[in-house]
Amino acid sequence: MKLDDIEEKFGGISRYQIFVIVMTATAVFGTSSMSQSAIFFSAVPDHRCAIPQIDNLTLLHSNTTEHSISSLFIPPGDSCHRYNYNLSVCDEHGDLSCVTNQTKVEKIKCDNGYVYDKTHFKSTTVSEWDLVCDRTNLDALANSLYFAGVFLGSLIIGPMMDCRFGRKLTILIAAILYIATGIAGSYASSYEMYIFLRVAVAMCGIPCFVAYFTYANEIAGKKSRKVVGGFTQLVTATAHVILPCFAYLVQDWRYLGIMISLFSAPYIIIFFFMPRTPRWLLTHGKENEAKEVLDRFAKSKNTSLNKEDWNCLVRTEKELLGSESVLKKIVLTDFYRRPFMRVVSLIVIYLWFVASMVFYGLVLNVGKLAGDPYINRVLNGIFELLAYFLYIPPIHYFGLRRSTCASYTLAGLCCLGTMIFTLAANGNSVLLQISRWIGILGKFFATLAFAIIYQYTAEIYPTIARGTGMGMGSTAARIGSIIMPWTLELQRSVPWLTQTIFGSLSVLAGVLSLMLPETRNADFKTSMDEAEEFYRSNMTLASRFIGERILSRISADEDTKLNIETGSMLEENMDTYESAETKN
Repeated sequence: MKLDDIEEKFGGISRYQIFVIVMTATAVFGTSSMSQSAIFFSAVPDHRCAIPQIDNLTLLHSNTTEHSISSLFIPPGDSCHRYNYNLSVCDEHGDLSCVTNQTKVEKIKCDNGYVYDKTHFKSTTVSEWDLVCDRTNLDALANSLYFAGVFLGSLIIGPMMDCRFGRKLTILIAAILYIATGIAGSYASSYEMYIFLRVAVAMCGIPCFVAYFTYANEIAGKKSRKVVGGFTQLVTATAHVILPCFAYLVQDWRYLGIMISLFSAPYIIIFFFMPRTPRWLLTHGKENEAKEVLDRFAKSKNTSLNKEDWNCLVRTEKELLGSESVLKKIVLTDFYRRPFMRVVSLIVIYLWFVASMVFYGLVLNVGKLAGDPYINRVLNGIFELLAYFLYIPPIHYFGLRRSTCASYTLAGLCCLGTMIFTLAANGNSVLLQISRWIGILGKFFATLAFAIIYQYTAEIYPTIARGTGMGMGSTAARIGSIIMPWTLELQRSVPWLTQTIFGSLSVLAGVLSLMLPETRNADFKTSMDEAEEFYRSNMTLASRFIGERILSRISADEDTKLNIETGSMLEENMDTYESAETKN
């Protein structure tokens, strides 16, 4: 008897389990917002070269307008240069006729900083540290290093969850460090300090979410697992929808950073009332505590845990673990020692890589779409929320494998469609609007892909290595995120290249996902050997290739053994023959 069987005997998920999952979600509300904070932190307001002699004129605001200054002093469509007029002849009353008669004026780079439009943003990191023109790479570096921090956090999350602290304590440690580094980053006095603290807050944010996702899936029963997985994603989507509203209210990146950091604070109190997951407790030999948690589940359903069922469960878990001792540390090499798990892991890594690159690429690229920036960001969040609401029916009726294939493929086609309509628009407002909505639709399918691969990874790996498997996938995703800002920079010189990369990688991911096993209605696996046997029975396409290689390897080994045995026999015969010849 397995844990899923006992929970089903209780009558499915209990009120207590639902309460635990919902309350623990407070830990990731802030970290989910922080993952998309770069949209507002790194927003690039309209700007022009600062011209102190003109900007500081006493009667400037009454005698002239920003438009007239820009049209007179700034080259059309070029916010990084200005005309080098001789301004020493101008008086202090704002009379700009002093420059209108000057001819053959050269164009120079901005030499006195920049003036930023504050219509949408009062302050961003870009306007505070002038990350425009020849310093735009520094902004891309900040976003790239943020995801480098997520990458580092993903490396440590697996061992923390599976071996060291478990799911519950990992969430607490990550949440406390996230709040501290997030608030500190909002008070950064220099760009270098800001980057360092952004890396730190990213390192703490991703373990918090991954640990919570694993925790919620293990607390839920088999029939409720996908619904709970959808709920955890809805939490992040809700945070993403609310984020633009808070950003619109404060319009200052420092205040916004403090608010986002404090979103996760309630979990510090909630932690003391949450149980650890029975699955993790059983795989680590903590049977008494696991029994106490299961008794709470049963009590919430007005039933009780049968003693015989409990003893049978403990025996089953120990048998399934076998040689995989509860004290054994799962390392990445364990995912590549078995042939089918090796194929699964390589495909999972690629799917996470593409999901993250495309998802965050479309998030940060929303500023390039036609329309109001705040409205576009709210629409992005609404479509993301809609994707999490709608992601359960497809995987319920079609299974995770086909749903994965469809979501990645459609996201890729939307990226390619956005590129085609944008290039064809050439200023046409109708085509630009079509491109805008296709881009938002692409975010919808990219969200589906990201949600499904989270759920797929949690189900495809066994309990003893689930946290490490999630961490491995998350690590691959962050490599995609690190590359993503530089991929966006490519469209400055080659407008069609970024979306083509996103589209092509997504379509390929959809094709590769068909090789994975279907996990619909399957129990969570406990050991690595049990998972390998499951893969072997359910990976039809991979079985043909892997099976042929295994058979050919066995054949080669047998031939080698036969040759060795034959050689030994020949040597023995020769020795006997030579011995006989010597006697004669």
